[in-house]
Amino acid sequence: MRPRARRAAVVVALAAGLAVAAPLPAQALPPGAPKTGMVCLAGTVVGTTRTFDLVATTGFVDTPDGNSVFMWSYGNADAPDSGRFQTPGPVLCATQGQTVVVHLTNTLPEPSGIVFPGQDSAVTATGGNPGLLTSEAAANTGTVSYSFTAGSPGTYLYESGSDVAKQVEMGLYGALIVRPTIGDGYAYDASTQFNPGREYLLLLNEIDPDLHHAVETNGTYDLNAQRNRYFSINGRQFPDTIRDNGDSELPNQPYGSLVRIQPNTPSNNQPALVRMINVGLANHPFHPHGNHTTQIAQDGRLVTTTEHFGETIASGQTEDFLLRWDDTDSWNPTTKPFPVTPPNYRNVFFKDGNTYYSGSPYLGYSGTLPTGTVSQNICGEWYFPWHSHALNEFTNFDQGFGGMGTLLRVDPSGGCTAYPTSTSIVGGTLKSGAVSALGVDDATYYQVNPKVTTRPTATTSTATTITVASAVGFPTTGTFDVRIDNEVLAVTGGQGTTTWTVTRGQLGSTAAAHATGATITALANDWYGAFTGVPAGAQNLAVTYKGANCATTTASSCSSLTTNLPQQTVKICNWTVGGAAGCATSTSAGWVTLSAPPLPVGSTDVSSSWALPNPAAAYIGTGANAGQIRVLVHSQRYTAPSPTAFSTWGNLLKVVYDAP
Repeated sequence: MRPRARRAAVVVALAAGLAVAAPLPAQALPPGAPKTGMVCLAGTVVGTTRTFDLVATTGFVDTPDGNSVFMWSYGNADAPDSGRFQTPGPVLCATQGQTVVVHLTNTLPEPSGIVFPGQDSAVTATGGNPGLLTSEAAANTGTVSYSFTAGSPGTYLYESGSDVAKQVEMGLYGALIVRPTIGDGYAYDASTQFNPGREYLLLLNEIDPDLHHAVETNGTYDLNAQRNRYFSINGRQFPDTIRDNGDSELPNQPYGSLVRIQPNTPSNNQPALVRMINVGLANHPFHPHGNHTTQIAQDGRLVTTTEHFGETIASGQTEDFLLRWDDTDSWNPTTKPFPVTPPNYRNVFFKDGNTYYSGSPYLGYSGTLPTGTVSQNICGEWYFPWHSHALNEFTNFDQGFGGMGTLLRVDPSGGCTAYPTSTSIVGGTLKSGAVSALGVDDATYYQVNPKVTTRPTATTSTATTITVASAVGFPTTGTFDVRIDNEVLAVTGGQGTTTWTVTRGQLGSTAAAHATGATITALANDWYGAFTGVPAGAQNLAVTYKGANCATTTASSCSSLTTNLPQQTVKICNWTVGGAAGCATSTSAGWVTLSAPPLPVGSTDVSSSWALPNPAAAYIGTGANAGQIRVLVHSQRYTAPSPTAFSTWGNLLKVVYDAP
């Protein structure tokens, strides 16, 4: 791919863009687009032809120092974007072997055309007027179309081929991705397989606001006096680069550049793919901290793989890298602490009292920070800067840090993990243990018995109303079963009071008379673990519960259960159904069943996990319950003809999620 040379012209007149009305903010992300990673424009596919409709238009971008800069760019002319301004231009994604057709409508006040460097086949233009490098669409709504065969997979750019030094600087560029026929999870061939959920694009360029102001005001500009003040990745400058795709405060700059990965494991063994393009006139020495990358291609062609810790990316060049994170040492403060003591938090300085550090050097853990220090860390993830090593480019209008920089974020393996901070027994009584027992998979248990009370008076075999000494710990709504001696009764009314309406002889038992003081035992217990601090916007929520049921309500050891095992159901609170009140009791309407049908669980620990569908917002509380998740465990047992007691022993309860 050719390096791009500066124009030799000394002073040029720059046509104004003021004749074009200011466009509305871009809607450049399709529904369901990821918050991080590359976002493709799919275009329209008919047979083996993929068509994109672009419009060259004008607009403004925002910079982190409060400035705004007039730009040109390509927008998606199709609905729902309808030509709205965005920068950079859409990421055009096609498949090897497809015919790619690009229609361009030019609303700019001067002719403009597009070139597609690096393609195997010739690019055929239809319409427009001959230009120096390509056919051009005339100024003010002129049109031209281009067609070529996407012959080789790889990372390419498309850019203006008209008055290149000016129009590319103004923003007429974008990425073109050609995927191989073997699948979207490969960059080129079988040796370049990657995790398709971890595909990133870093498109580099620089901005001289004086040139842009001259174009905006129809002024003059000396290209030999060019001095770039802003250095961008995907049309943004740091720290805006680490904001989500589609951030509402950057409506014309839809693409973030945060690179986000997890440690590779046997079940998550594919690397991330990082595609880099330099569309600027200057070469950029780019350095990724934290881990080396493996270069696999340059300019859309495979190269001998090499390990890189920094790379000067030439003007007009593209490079592709695979990135792994192998947690070889797996340090953790409990079973494998560092061989040296980490610095005390009192000896660490945090600029402006703000940090991305969790307070702990261990991945997935949080620690203590100095009073008044604000942490942007969510669950012990690590952050490493990726930036230009030409430090004047790591600035916003000469003020650091900013400009051509982003972050690598390494999340804990599997995602962020949370454990209950409290428990609530909504049907039963605590036998032993505390909420801390649910945070570690070990021999310590949170133990809950079914609730027990007594009859103050004798019971006849035909009575349908009975009194109880206490209703505390029994469900306050809904029908539930209890046993007196060997008879099972269904409580159908009076829940929450000491006078119950009952249906006799349930579950195959026989109605019988019972003496004064007879014990009443619930056939089930219900309790939930409450989690706090889960951030709004978390996705890919998964719940894990591990525990057992034992044939004792008093002993400190778990008595074996081998037959008629208790049936266990795990539920999660849907906060949109009544808020906290919707999950206040075991029978409240807000509980959503995860395990269906109920699982038979005996005296050996059983571990089960459930992945919830996205979006996960319904399961994360808001307002007064912000960040809360509730998970309920319901266990029930009836052994005919003689119901026997049991106790539920919870070993581990956790939720795992991808934080925003």
